[in-house]
Amino acid sequence: MKTQYRIAIGLLLLTLLASVGTYLRWWGLFIPVGPFVVSHWVSIIGGGYLLVFIPVYVILKRRMPQYRGTLLKVHVFGNLLAFALIATHFSQHLGRVPLPALGTGLAAAILVVLIIATGFVQRFGLLAKLRPSWRAIHVGLSLLMFAIVIVHALRNFGLV
Repeated sequence: MKTQYRIAIGLLLLTLLASVGTYLRWWGLFIPVGPFVVSHWVSIIGGGYLLVFIPVYVILKRRMPQYRGTLLKVHVFGNLLAFALIATHFSQHLGRVPLPALGTGLAAAILVVLIIATGFVQRFGLLAKLRPSWRAIHVGLSLLMFAIVIVHALRNFGLV
């Protein structure tokens, strides 16, 4: 568990570095690749991963309880990597001048941060006395995130 905790902290620190570096334009992610720039591709990959794997995780952990530990590791570390991609995308937008209208993107970013925080304290036993409430908050925020990310994507792809 200590090793997993250290890896998770390391991923959060790398996410912070990637986000700050992107915000400060130490590197640019406005490189066109097909119909989008790299910044958008990383958020599509991160958001897509979350939208697909979270329901798969919920189903598989109940149907295949013998793999629950492995599934939890994939859930935790996969979601942290997806968070890194989404945070980098969001940082790219925050560093733009003029600042774009954030709307659903800001709501989605705040939700993802809260989901990561509640998942982190739940997984690693931080604030253990409050653990039952963290699970309820974590699940509720995740469901809300699904709705907002779907609306955000549909809006930004021009479908609504």
